[in-house]
Amino acid sequence: MLRSQKTTVYRLNHTPPDHLPLTVRSAGSYTLQGNDRKEPARTKWFSEIFWCESGAGDFHLPDHRFTLQPGEVCYLLPGEVHDLRPRQTPWKYHWITFDHKNSPTWLRSFGLLRRPYSSGPFPAELFQSIVNRIEEGTTTGDRHAAHLAHEFLLAATELRDGTRHQTPSNWVVECREIIDNDFTNPALNVNELAERLEIHRATLFRAFKKAYKMTPSQYLQNRRLHYAMDLLKRERIPMTEVSRLSGISDANYLTKQIKRISGLAPRDFRAHHVSSARPKTG
Repeated sequence: MLRSQKTTVYRLNHTPPDHLPLTVRSAGSYTLQGNDRKEPARTKWFSEIFWCESGAGDFHLPDHRFTLQPGEVCYLLPGEVHDLRPRQTPWKYHWITFDHKNSPTWLRSFGLLRRPYSSGPFPAELFQSIVNRIEEGTTTGDRHAAHLAHEFLLAATELRDGTRHQTPSNWVVECREIIDNDFTNPALNVNELAERLEIHRATLFRAFKKAYKMTPSQYLQNRRLHYAMDLLKRERIPMTEVSRLSGISDANYLTKQIKRISGLAPRDFRAHHVSSARPKTG
């Protein structure tokens, strides 16, 4: 009979690293067999995130139960009961615990609002880097583990809309390519994009946002603004010309957006970058 396998590393320093809003307490990888449990059910005082690699397991909470499947992530917060049981074995999953008092806020701020949800393939290399830093047993290693955990949470929430990891459809990719190639055309908008692709505007909106986490209008706007700000850095031309060349028909609107983004009026933004680029003497 196959036996369960459990590997765990703990931060040796009892005091979390200073000046970090996220601190890693421990990490581990478990492969459970049969009716084996991770441990007796009990309430924990720290936050913990779980990422299933294969098999499946049940999480039993006082008010409900849910099943974690391959490519899915879930979490438990301080004060919640840890009662995990294999459902489809061997059940292989990985976990990280966070002991900073603000860890629940961090997990929610990353978009962990429900459980479980799909996040795609487990980032094994990143996880192993976190384990290696913890095993160093140094304050520097603990700090590096915390920084890597930030990246781990970003990976965990890449598909927080609940969809399986997938490549954007061809026409969504084509939509982005059209924007990249023609964003300086002031007539280009979502209606024009939908007509070129021969799909409904609402369908384009939903699919593009699902693939790139922003609407096609937002992406088009960002391309134009980045280009306009780059022109300001490189060219000594009037704002009306910058606006026209970047595909933005309203120069006043562009002025407001540049000030919103940079905190500077276009004239000051240009002067700042010109002075920064000028070689220093002496």
